[in-house]
Amino acid sequence: MVTPVETTGQNGSVRPNIARIRDFWLEGSHNTPDDRKLAQAIELCAPHIPYLVRAQRSLIRRLVAYLVEQGITQFLDLGSGLPTNGHVHHVAQALNSATRVLYVDADPTLADDSRMLIDGNDNAAFLVADVREPRQIFDAPEFTRLIDLREPVAVLMIELLLHLPDEDDPAGVVAHYADVMAPGSHLALSHFCEDEQLLEGFQMFDRMMLGDRPVVNLRSPQALTGFFGDLELVDPGVVPVPMWRPESEEDADRNPEQVQMYVGVARKR
Repeated sequence: MVTPVETTGQNGSVRPNIARIRDFWLEGSHNTPDDRKLAQAIELCAPHIPYLVRAQRSLIRRLVAYLVEQGITQFLDLGSGLPTNGHVHHVAQALNSATRVLYVDADPTLADDSRMLIDGNDNAAFLVADVREPRQIFDAPEFTRLIDLREPVAVLMIELLLHLPDEDDPAGVVAHYADVMAPGSHLALSHFCEDEQLLEGFQMFDRMMLGDRPVVNLRSPQALTGFFGDLELVDPGVVPVPMWRPESEEDADRNPEQVQMYVGVARKR
């Protein structure tokens, strides 16, 4: 994901990273003591965040399965974080072993772990690149080996836009990738929206001086819908994450309409 802070501290140590913090919340092993310390501080102020991260991983399973059903055989996951258990290639390749997946993240400190996680998988790769500079991605050998823009592709931006401030023109970033997609391609976007509980948690975090918290940009569901431009939204449209094609009561949650994390998928005609 796009990270506006330095990835290493003054002594050369790796700073806590939201991708590794999410790995901790998903009960993974690719996180450091500093990641866990910051994760616990975030939980103290916003205890619902780990639930939202787990709901997001469940969403990826449903979303990728849907896209494979639509005949998609190549995925470009932008701002991917760590490709740990249950991520895109696990789901897609279990349904179609020929599916190709390229993970892209701007944080170089994720590279070694990410490449180890997909080692031996010829149909998956991890690329360190800035999504705001598409040529970094399109010109990379990992991209040319795995992704053919002449064929339908699924471009995933799951929580990516959360880390792009307005001055980075997130709508323009989305439009650039949408413009190069072939007909039949799909774009998936998710975003944390304006959440009073989350904002109160941030204020508490700052008051308690618990360290550097992740910088995020919250936007409305209407703003998220606007990012799709002229693409055709598929049912059920832009909805809270638990309401996007739930497969079980656990997916749907008890009060899904109250989850301030929205998602939508659109098709290019």
